[in-house]
Amino acid sequence: MARAKSSAILLPTTAYILRLKQPRARDMLDAGVIVALGSDFNPNAYCCSMPMVMHLACVNMKMSMKEALAAATINAAYSLGKSHTHGSLEVNKWEHLIYQFGGHQELIQFVIVKGKVVYENDRTVDY
Repeated sequence: MARAKSSAILLPTTAYILRLKQPRARDMLDAGVIVALGSDFNPNAYCCSMPMVMHLACVNMKMSMKEALAAATINAAYSLGKSHTHGSLEVNKWEHLIYQFGGHQELIQFVIVKGKVVYENDRTVDY
C-alpha cells in the first residue's frame, strides 16, 4: 500500500462498538502507508463525531495526536482525491479536540464550507 500510495481507511468506532480487534494503524504508519480515519456512521457504529474517532485512534490504535489529525483531515481528503483543495486546518487549533472525550460542541466555534462560515457557535469555551 505504501509503494502504491494507496490510503487505508480505518474505522476505530466500528472496532470499539463491535468489540473487534483494532486495526493495526501503528504497523501501517511505520510502513509508510497513508492512513485515513472515518466514522463509519451507520447503525452498527452510530457515531459521527470525528473528534471521538481521533480520540479512539490515539487511545486504541496507538496513533499520535498529530497522526490522528492528519488521518482525519488531509489524509481523508487524499483518499477521496481532494487533498489539493480540502483537508487542511490551521496550526495549534486542534489539541483540545482530541484531549477531550465527548462534549465537543463547546470546542468547535466555526464550520467553514468552501471558504464561507456556515455555522458559528457562540457557546465555545476559551482555553
